[in-house]
Amino acid sequence: MKRLSTNTRKTPAYLTRILTVLIILGISATSKNVMAQTAYHEAEGSQITVNGSSNIHDWTMTSKTVNCDASIVVKGDQISDISALAASITVTTLKSKDKSLDSRAYKALEAEKFKTINFKLTDAAVSGKTIKATGNLTIAGNTVPVTIVSTYTVSGGVISIKGTQKIKFSQFKLKAPSFMLGAMKVTDDLTIDIQLKLKG
Repeated sequence: MKRLSTNTRKTPAYLTRILTVLIILGISATSKNVMAQTAYHEAEGSQITVNGSSNIHDWTMTSKTVNCDASIVVKGDQISDISALAASITVTTLKSKDKSLDSRAYKALEAEKFKTINFKLTDAAVSGKTIKATGNLTIAGNTVPVTIVSTYTVSGGVISIKGTQKIKFSQFKLKAPSFMLGAMKVTDDLTIDIQLKLKG
C-alpha cells in the first residue's frame, strides 16, 4: 500500500510564540475595552439641591428624581476612568417648602418650554478620591460650560459622588424671580449641591 503524501508543514516555533503573544495581547485589549464600557445609572439616594437667597431670606429647592447614565471604570474602591456621564432632572421635580416660590421659580426657568436641566460630561480627570468633571450645563435652552470638582466613595458596588457648583441666573440669560410685587427679590447667585449614587 502506498503512503499518502501530504504537503502539511510544521509551523516554526518562533511563529507559534509570536501568534500566542498576539492572541494574549488581543484578549487583554478586549478585556480593557469591555471594562471601559461598564455602564452605571442612578440609584436611590441621588438628589440635586438648588440654594439661593433674596433680600429677605435664603431658600432651597430639591429634586430627588435624578436621571443619570455613565461609563465608569472601577478598580477596588477607586475610580480609574470616567468616559461618559449624562445627568438630568425635570424642572418641576424641584420642590421647596413654599408652593408660591416653586411656581415662580418654574416660571423663571421657563419650565413649560424647557422641561429639563441637563449636564453632559466632556472630560473628566480623577485623582485619588477627587473628580474634576468638565461638561455642558443646559438650563432653559441655554448651554454653559462648567467644571465641577467633587469627591467620591465606592462601597457595595455603589458609587457615591458629592460636589458643589456655583452659577448665576444671568449666565443662562434668565432673570431672577421676584415676589410680593417686587418687595422680595431673589439674588442672581445660585449654588447647586450634587449628590449622585450610581450602580452598575
